[in-house]
Amino acid sequence: MTASEELVRRLVASFPQLEPVMAEHLADQEGELLPYLVMADIARWTQATNADDPELVGEVVDWLEREFAAAEPAEKDLIGLGFVETIPYPPEGAALLLRLGPELTSVARDLGLVS
Repeated sequence: MTASEELVRRLVASFPQLEPVMAEHLADQEGELLPYLVMADIARWTQATNADDPELVGEVVDWLEREFAAAEPAEKDLIGLGFVETIPYPPEGAALLLRLGPELTSVARDLGLVS
C-alpha cells in the first residue's frame, strides 16, 4: 500500500461518515483505490455537507490541515491537488475555502482559488 493510499484509508477510518464515499469509489473502480479520485470525491462531499454539518466538515478539514503540515511531498500533492483543487471557485466554494487552515489556504491561493 502506498503512503497516499494509507492517508486516504486513515482519513476514512477517522471519519466513518466518509465510508459511503469510499464504498462508492471502490465500487466504481472495481475495488481499486485511486487516491486522487477518492480525495476529489471527499472534497465534493465536504462541499455538499458543509451547510448541514459545518462542525463535521471543519473536523475533516482540520485533519487534512494537520496531515498536510506533516506530510511528505507525495501526500502534500494528494491533499493539495486531490482535495483543495476540487473545491469550487467562489462564490460556490467560498464557505469551504474560508474554513481551510493556513497551510491549505496557501495551497488554495497558489491554485488561484483565493486571493
